[in-house]
Amino acid sequence: MSSGIQSLLKTEKEAAEIVNEARKYRTNRLKSAKADAQSEIDEYKKQKESELKKYEDDHAGLNDSISKDADTQVEKELQDIKSKYAEKKSSVVKLLVDATLNPTPELHINASQ
Repeated sequence: MSSGIQSLLKTEKEAAEIVNEARKYRTNRLKSAKADAQSEIDEYKKQKESELKKYEDDHAGLNDSISKDADTQVEKELQDIKSKYAEKKSSVVKLLVDATLNPTPELHINASQ
C-alpha cells in the first residue's frame, strides 16, 4: 500500500516537473516572441522614419514656392485695393459731405404710419 502511495507521489512529482518545464518553455517562448516583435517594430519604425525624411526632403521647396505665390497674390490684391481707394476716395468724401450738409429725412420702412 505504501509503495502505491509512494509511486503516486513520485508520479505526481514528475508531472509537476513536466508542468514546470512546460511553463518555463512557454515563458521563454513568450520572451523570445516579444523580443522578435520588438525588433520588427523597431525595423518598421526606422523604415517609416526614413520614408518620411525622404518625403520631407522631396517636398521641402514646395512650401517655399507656395508661400512666395501667396505673398505675390496678397501683394497684388493689396495694390488693387489701394488703386480702388484712390479712385473712389473723392466721390465717397463728396457723398458723405453732401449727406451731412443736406439731409433728406425719410420715414423708415419698418416705422408704422
